Amino acid sequence: MKFSVLSAAILAATSASVMAQDLPYYFTVGAAHTENEISVDHFGDHMKHSYTNEISLGYMLKDSLALEGSFVIPSIIQDDSRADIEQFRFSSLYFLSDDALKPYLTAGLGFEEMRTDGGSASNALASLGAGVQYDSSERVFARAEIRYDDMINEYPEHMNYVIEVGYRFGSAATTVASTAAAASSVASNNMTDDSQMTAEQANDLPATAAGIPAKSAFEDSDNDGVADSVDQCADTGKVAMVGSNGCDLIKTVEALLRFPLNKAGMPGKATAYLDQIAAQAKEDKDLKIIVKGHADETGSDEFNQFISMERAKTIGGYLEARGVSKDSIELRALSDSQPIADNTTEEGRQLNRRVELTIQ
Repeated sequence: MKFSVLSAAILAATSASVMAQDLPYYFTVGAAHTENEISVDHFGDHMKHSYTNEISLGYMLKDSLALEGSFVIPSIIQDDSRADIEQFRFSSLYFLSDDALKPYLTAGLGFEEMRTDGGSASNALASLGAGVQYDSSERVFARAEIRYDDMINEYPEHMNYVIEVGYRFGSAATTVASTAAAASSVASNNMTDDSQMTAEQANDLPATAAGIPAKSAFEDSDNDGVADSVDQCADTGKVAMVGSNGCDLIKTVEALLRFPLNKAGMPGKATAYLDQIAAQAKEDKDLKIIVKGHADETGSDEFNQFISMERAKTIGGYLEARGVSKDSIELRALSDSQPIADNTTEEGRQLNRRVELTIQ
């Protein structure tokens, strides 16, 4: 059976959340405005609002859940008439979406000391809050948060309005090397020698006495590679992907299936198309599937190489799990080397974050 080339572009969406296993660590620095009026009765005098600086170190357990430790100190811009707040806190953050702009909930426990001219208080602390995070790239993000802090055995309690910026880091570069090596092995095992195939096909053809190949023994009026005698769909044409009965197996050649930027998880809507491809590949054992992962140019060369291979591995792994032979799948990581749109615009970057499937 003969198959035409199919390119299925699986495009990424606008989110910029990074997979927990890629860049699992992060730190943030921020500033907060703290309301202290609700603590007045404890100290017996008027309390001005406080200003603090906050430094946090975090770890992504998974894409939706993070743990972090935070250290809070009085801001350097705060004058002596305001309450000084020092705090150490362990918190968990639960993200409610995978989009670039994502809301989250946070809760934590820690220890706080508050000092004023009227006295001081220190004790264990419980906190509860909510915020929104915006991922501007695979490494850089910003947050706005509202948090309520309460000393468990003391009266002082206050609302905090926090602005932070953060940076992710990890060992992605090490993973890139092993991923690239694996991809190279898969690619080398799946390379097809076109000249050898041509010779084999030529040897299979009957020849006349003069050594000229004879005319094909079957008629194929629609040029789809299936003989008319068994072709149940006589009008598919040579550009169609058909099964042994001559009918289309895949009618959609391009799927605008999106997944978050810098993520390689399987997009839910992609499975329907991939299931059709897998069914076709199991029917034709000679089918070759080239899976090409792409990235935009916002990340480093190492990360773009990594994430493009991870995307290819996700699609290739899904096909293999659906019964496609590993020998029929070739993985390629093309990083940001083959853009199809302008990388200087968000719309263009969305189009460039993709996986292409070529079936031949």
